[in-house]
Amino acid sequence: MRSLLTAVFSLYLLLSHAQERNADSVINIPGKYISSVDDKINSLDKQLTRQTEKYLNSLSKQEIQLKKHLSKIDSSKAAELFGDVKKRYESLSQKLNGATGKFDKIASGEFIAGLDSVQGSLAFLKDAANIVSKTKDIRQKLGSSLAQANQLQHKLQEAADIQSYLQSRQQQIKELLSQYTDLPQSISKCFGKYQQQAYYYSQTLREYKQLLNDPDKLVRKTLDVLQHIPAFQKFFSRYSMLSSLFPVPDNYGTPQGLAGLQTRADVQQLMQQQIAMPATNGANANPAQYLQQQMQQAQGELTKLKDKLNQLGINGGGSSDMAMPDFKPNQQKTKSFLKRIELGTNFQTQRATNYFPVTTDVALTAGYKLTDKSIIGIGLSGKIGWGKSWKQVKLTAEGLGLRVFAEWKTPDLFKTNSRFLGSLWFTAGAELNYHSTIESLAVFKNYSNWTKSALAGLTKKYSMNSPLKKGKKVQGTMSVLYDFLYNKHIPPTPAVVWRVGWGL
Repeated sequence: MRSLLTAVFSLYLLLSHAQERNADSVINIPGKYISSVDDKINSLDKQLTRQTEKYLNSLSKQEIQLKKHLSKIDSSKAAELFGDVKKRYESLSQKLNGATGKFDKIASGEFIAGLDSVQGSLAFLKDAANIVSKTKDIRQKLGSSLAQANQLQHKLQEAADIQSYLQSRQQQIKELLSQYTDLPQSISKCFGKYQQQAYYYSQTLREYKQLLNDPDKLVRKTLDVLQHIPAFQKFFSRYSMLSSLFPVPDNYGTPQGLAGLQTRADVQQLMQQQIAMPATNGANANPAQYLQQQMQQAQGELTKLKDKLNQLGINGGGSSDMAMPDFKPNQQKTKSFLKRIELGTNFQTQRATNYFPVTTDVALTAGYKLTDKSIIGIGLSGKIGWGKSWKQVKLTAEGLGLRVFAEWKTPDLFKTNSRFLGSLWFTAGAELNYHSTIESLAVFKNYSNWTKSALAGLTKKYSMNSPLKKGKKVQGTMSVLYDFLYNKHIPPTPAVVWRVGWGL
């Protein structure tokens, strides 16, 4: 979606420079920009539709199972509450797929700044007769792109309605089940799955909206340019969703627009009369100062509440009517496969022995986050030889290795809230290493040439500056591992392995 916003606002940048040169000049819009907009909108539209249908299908199956199990206890109540489950969820899916791309002057639904900017920009380009080429092909493409952007907005609104329905549905089922005692475990388990699926769907919607509201630096710089285009300002103030939320009077900025407004002294006097301040503040106390103190106290309470929500995994992107989960959610479950991959590198140096020169193992790893506190992964390492000493430096290829590993975050058993303990992870893995100079690929065919290792230990993770990119923060790692098979290695290798590295 960032590429989508970049493409749209890059067009604006071209238009603004052209407008400075000649207000009446006509710009031909490159077709690749419009194609980029279409591709990104279609991609997000398909993801939203596919994910919604997947969750609706799963929730429908859970309701059917609940109806089946509850019918054995109270068939009349089960039939009354659940009815035709399949038909009801198919109706929800049809409403989502039936969303159109009709453009309204006053948009409705939840305000999403990024999407509102895309819609407004496309509509402006389509109607900018004195700036944009009005060839039939360009107009049709802009109209099509605008329709797709509006369709995405309507689909997001339909998805939000589905989310609200699922929340009310959970409450209805929960109230019914609370009327019975000693319910079979199958019903509780089925309802628990229903709650989990509904929660993860709401989290998926939240991530899509965050993606739309996350412009990059280029977009922000281009927005500064857009603010100086009078034609865009006028258009956006009339047709954007933001303008419908905060309408600006026609005479804004003129002396006539100030008529009837209260002065600062009037407001101060009204506050003095209306605010009931404690007697300790005195008769001549400043009501504005007192109000500011109360706001600061309220802000402190809101900060405490926000911290509690963050502990539950519900942050600023969450909906205000989001149902609190009755289980411990896995925040990785709603992320795409690529976003759950954690790339890294680490290094291990070994001093010279009778068998080996000074060597450094350089490894690349790829970990998959099962949960926020567990990772599994694979790695590939190469062993670089540096020679016997500083006087005999010689770079050689001394071997390579294959790795599999797993990591678990250490639990805070004694509730110490220690930052040090919170950064420790249990690490375990298995490795195959080839400890000989590589003369040809044929040496790898013989399995007996490989040394086996079984490792376990602790890894500390911390924040550090990236060695590869200035100003970038990455996750550093320090590992201490014990090799349980070290005494079986011929030639011998160290029992304790030290490694340092960082995330890519």
